[in-house]
Amino acid sequence: MSQTALAKSLRRAENRLPIIYAPELGTTVHWTPSQNLPVHRWFRYREGFSPYLLEHFASSKHRLDPFCGCGTTLLESSMRGAHSYGIDLNPLATFITRTKTKHYTVSDKRAFIKASSEALQEYKFCSPSEIPSYPLLNKLFLPNSLNTLLKLKKFILAVDTPKIRNLLLLVWLSLLEDSSNVFKEGNGLKYRNKRRKPEKYITIPDDEWIPKYFGKDIPQFIENLWSRKCNQISEDMTNFRIPTGYTPQVRTGSCLIAENLNFDKPIDLAIFSPPYANRFDYFESFKMELWMGDFVTSSNDMANLRQNSMRNNLTAKKFISDSVWHELEPFLNVMDDTASSVRMGIKNTLQGYFHDTRILLKNLKSTLIPNAKVVIVVGNSAYAKSIIPTDLLVAKIGQEEGYTVREIKIARNLHVSSQQRIALNYLDSYMRESVVILENS
Repeated sequence: MSQTALAKSLRRAENRLPIIYAPELGTTVHWTPSQNLPVHRWFRYREGFSPYLLEHFASSKHRLDPFCGCGTTLLESSMRGAHSYGIDLNPLATFITRTKTKHYTVSDKRAFIKASSEALQEYKFCSPSEIPSYPLLNKLFLPNSLNTLLKLKKFILAVDTPKIRNLLLLVWLSLLEDSSNVFKEGNGLKYRNKRRKPEKYITIPDDEWIPKYFGKDIPQFIENLWSRKCNQISEDMTNFRIPTGYTPQVRTGSCLIAENLNFDKPIDLAIFSPPYANRFDYFESFKMELWMGDFVTSSNDMANLRQNSMRNNLTAKKFISDSVWHELEPFLNVMDDTASSVRMGIKNTLQGYFHDTRILLKNLKSTLIPNAKVVIVVGNSAYAKSIIPTDLLVAKIGQEEGYTVREIKIARNLHVSSQQRIALNYLDSYMRESVVILENS
């Protein structure tokens, strides 16, 4: 099948589905609006959607997010008086979620302010905590930065009260990226001493980039980050509290295991954004926090996380099947087999991705009450001159698993480079983020 024929097939498929353009959802399908919202801003997590999306489903009372990340659904639901339940494979994410969604009292706030102030006064006299065994740690941090951070960690781990200790650890984890030699961008980490030039990167000398970024005093730089984050959290603790009885239930594990989805509650809304089929290894993006926070302590731990994750990238578990799902097959067949993504195994990854989507939707049915909504935020992708219309394919899987497709709301278009636009020809208009709404029939 040619690109032109595929485009015609896509238009026919769209005509059979309830698709609407919903630009009012454009700001709800990404994290940016959350970065300045109380409590949501405690930890930067770009992979989530905005809490404003939940306003469109305000009548639901028992909400499940099987990819809960750092707790957007759970935090917002709890503050609005809805019960919520979350699962995530990433232990860093579930720690952040549990800490953000605790019920904090006035006395908790006083204890936090006292402990955070004492940390700055006393950490210098602590010996550094044990250096994590991650072999490339010396590339992620300057020696002075790492030493300062590990001394702060040593103070934090000695705090007696678990609630306050976890708050301080959240603060510390939130500082790691800004205190390091790298920053998150795209599929992983980029070094601050690299500058992008046409067709290459150049290295900035240490005596130029270090003082420009950190200033003259690295420990003072980190102390300033600490003070700002602690002030932010104490301010939020004053105005936003989880109502009694609405603390979410959070599990660390895979949502692809049926028993992890069962909270024995009448779930009337499942709302989530699975990893996009974009080859991004999200554990790679958070490896610094995972290792430094002792959420993983060996390369085997990291490998297990990747092997048990949804198959959206090339490091995930290989998909084994004798056949290709007939709805996906045309999009794989259009791919240019000489493209690097194909040679690296993207066809197999995509087969695994939609297989995992099917497993999740199948397992969800037993947890949902009749007429419950399933809301899925997805992004389409493109490889080797072919489009992957995730929104349409997820809707089709939903139909095959017994759901009714209520709507596919196209929220916004995704950026397409000029080179990619030329390669996609008629298909670039399908690069978009959508909200797929299913109903449990």
